[in-house]
Amino acid sequence: MNKLTTWFSVKGIKPRKGEGFLSFAFLIAILGVIIGVAALIIVNSVMTGFQSAIKERLLSSNADIIVMDSGLNSGNLTEAEKKIAKLPRIKGMELFNYTPVMVSAGSNSFSGGNLRGCYPAKEPKVTNIPQHIVTGNWKIFEKEPKGVVIGETLANAIGINVGDEITLISPLGTKTPFGYIPKTGKFIVVGTFNVGMYQFDSALILAHFDTVEKVFGIKPSGLMVKLDNPDNVKFAEKEIRKTVGNKFIVNDWISMNRSLFSALKLEKLAMFLILTLIVIVASFNISSLLMMNVNHRSKDIAILKTLGAKDNLILKIFMAQGFFIGLVGTIIGEIIGIGISFLGEKYKLIALPPDVYYIDHLPFNLQLSDCIIAGVAAIVISVLATIYPARKAAKTDPIKVLRAGEN
Repeated sequence: MNKLTTWFSVKGIKPRKGEGFLSFAFLIAILGVIIGVAALIIVNSVMTGFQSAIKERLLSSNADIIVMDSGLNSGNLTEAEKKIAKLPRIKGMELFNYTPVMVSAGSNSFSGGNLRGCYPAKEPKVTNIPQHIVTGNWKIFEKEPKGVVIGETLANAIGINVGDEITLISPLGTKTPFGYIPKTGKFIVVGTFNVGMYQFDSALILAHFDTVEKVFGIKPSGLMVKLDNPDNVKFAEKEIRKTVGNKFIVNDWISMNRSLFSALKLEKLAMFLILTLIVIVASFNISSLLMMNVNHRSKDIAILKTLGAKDNLILKIFMAQGFFIGLVGTIIGEIIGIGISFLGEKYKLIALPPDVYYIDHLPFNLQLSDCIIAGVAAIVISVLATIYPARKAAKTDPIKVLRAGEN
């Protein structure tokens, strides 16, 4: 685009005196692009934020890979642990045992929970729960065999604090002539945690592996494996499968949450396509504006062509006008979209019910690629909208226009 084309384009967009309707149409055309671009950036930022927030919270309280023996044979799992420890990408591992329990803190305080036996010294290398301790102390948990660390939401639900005694009741009981009698155990709450994900904060209870095995008779349920980079989980999973053989069940965090992340990815694509329609509608405004501009600038076009302007120059002038409208709208829309996304995440402006959405606020995660795609899409659609009016302007017959002006 040369300086002559740029000058004529800018001059042609500027409405003349008495053409207020063109100013209004110009404003509407730009406003449509602004809204479309800003909406695309904000929605993509929110959808990406949801994926990142849920991924972060899932991995902060769970392992990247779970290895389970179909027969729950502790000897086999211990052997598998030694083999997996020799593989690359492994950051930490620990055996765990697991059982659903009822939590009692008194005659009127009951709630359901999930008890997981762990090795407190190894847990920091497998999950981030020790880093999310709200009350109490992880060091005390390491030294207290009867100690438990529970989710903050669960603690608030049954009204317990650090230092209180709770009773855990497991459905895995002892068979007697009168039926099954559930096993119970008394524990001391030495800490509460909040990882920011409701399903863990409202149900998870951590206890010592050996204590859970002794009190409830639960053998190792599986092996939790943490990688140096969770994005390499598929490669690591194949190596672990090859190492431990077919008698073990190996699941990674992506497979265990495939339906959730697939739904989020599909929703992001759907929202992108739907919001792109806003930009397409805005392009109709651009096309209509240029059609009016062609009609009102017909004499100017005729004079240019009589002075020797080629059809190609006229075409470029009007296409450049659409490009400038799209560019201005895109720049302002990008600023608004990026600004709202940044402030929304910084100040957590929109709260969410955590029991429904897994997280407690609407997350925003700006990605450079999303901003570029939104901007490029808006400008391309804006330029495409100029093709018909620009071609009509280029085909203007100067003789007919000038004769009509004389009459």
